[in-house]
Amino acid sequence: MNSIFLILPILIPVAFGLFVMLRRPKNSSIISFVGAVLTGLSIFLCADANQALEFTVTGSLSFLLHADGISVFFLCLIAVGFACAILYAREYLQGDQRSPVFFGFTLMTLGAMMGLSLAGNIVTFYMFYEMMSLLSFPMVLYSGSEKARRAAIVYLGFSVFGASMALMGILLGGDLAMRAFSEPIGETVLSAKYQWAYLLMALGFSCKAGMMPLANWLPTAHPVAPAPASALLSGIITKAGILGIIRSTFYLFGGANLAGTMPQTVMLVLSIATIFAGSMLAYKEKLLKKRLAYSSVSQLSYVIFGLMLMSAEGLSGALLQVVFHACAKVGLFLCAGAFIHHCHVNYVDELTGMGRRMPKVMAAFTCFSLSLIGIPPFGGFISKFQIAAAALDQGTVLAQIGVIVLMVSALLTAGYLLPIVARGYFPGEGYKVKKTDAGMAMVVPLFVLAAIAAVLGMFPQGIMSCFSAISANLF
Repeated sequence: MNSIFLILPILIPVAFGLFVMLRRPKNSSIISFVGAVLTGLSIFLCADANQALEFTVTGSLSFLLHADGISVFFLCLIAVGFACAILYAREYLQGDQRSPVFFGFTLMTLGAMMGLSLAGNIVTFYMFYEMMSLLSFPMVLYSGSEKARRAAIVYLGFSVFGASMALMGILLGGDLAMRAFSEPIGETVLSAKYQWAYLLMALGFSCKAGMMPLANWLPTAHPVAPAPASALLSGIITKAGILGIIRSTFYLFGGANLAGTMPQTVMLVLSIATIFAGSMLAYKEKLLKKRLAYSSVSQLSYVIFGLMLMSAEGLSGALLQVVFHACAKVGLFLCAGAFIHHCHVNYVDELTGMGRRMPKVMAAFTCFSLSLIGIPPFGGFISKFQIAAAALDQGTVLAQIGVIVLMVSALLTAGYLLPIVARGYFPGEGYKVKKTDAGMAMVVPLFVLAAIAAVLGMFPQGIMSCFSAISANLF
């Protein structure tokens, strides 16, 4: 009977989103934040791994919701990210008459992401995956400008193309791909058909995760989307692609079965190339939000690289990177939005003295930058170290090349983030500026995310043990 609770994290945000968008109440931001908080609280009602809810569509297809360790992890991550972005948007969109539309679609996107996290088979996952793309499309289109329309079309086009590739893989995979995620798969030799099926699924889902050559939507969409939307697109919505890769790799085809195969080699090569290329493009980019977008392209492929090692240690490191990338990238885009909203700056060169103009926001920006680079005590160091250690343990040439690229990427990350911090706090002699810091609705989410990155970085044992338990069940 408790299995009915599995629907709550999906229905609550959708109901709140429809109410806000259709009724357009004056306090839509508060109602939306309450909806996001209630969605997060509802996770406690469906965290029991024994719960499952299934509706038969046809004889061979079913709509299945099921909670397992991966589900609960992504549910919590998504809930925190959306709650922070919605609270921040209260100040960012203050006075905007169209804000109920933004809050409505944001909440419905939250519902779709909760659904794909709870999906118990690939059919249910794919349904919510497509819903998420369609519902998040208006978040990019929000301003209604010509650039926003073009960017929204690019975002939707890449989303549809990637989903189509994944669908082809699902159909090619047949019964093996249609299995419930909870059904164990033993060790077996995958035929060429199943290897191609997996590769199509992995490449299709990697589009949402920003892996090249399907990453162009990120630097196109972020500069025109509102800052809360950019934060969610980069820090949270991209994780839908990561979750798709995790489900198809470890729950449908089996990591042990894929080790040493052609798809593993292809995905390793593409992820390593993306890590380096994304960092180089971010280093050269002068537009702040576009620099952060290219940074996401690089940092998300750290996760894919860790997953493609096909080991328990690699999976644990990848999940750690999911957490700390989400905290850092949601936070960095929210900081960028505060700079743009209050100081009307868009380019990196315009951020000189920002540590004096907006000290609270700049302090948070510094914390997120240090975490993304991988400097202790912030959590980014732990995740990158774990991935590098897993690659060295594997010992293959590609894995060792990957470690070298990780180190080069870390240096490039420092190169495109630390100068912003340095110029922000040390603008030069005689620099005078009026202090214009953000309000509490903007500052509180930044400090919450920074605290998570710092606390989990200093005391990672609890979350690492959870990820080790998840990995142990799959290997």
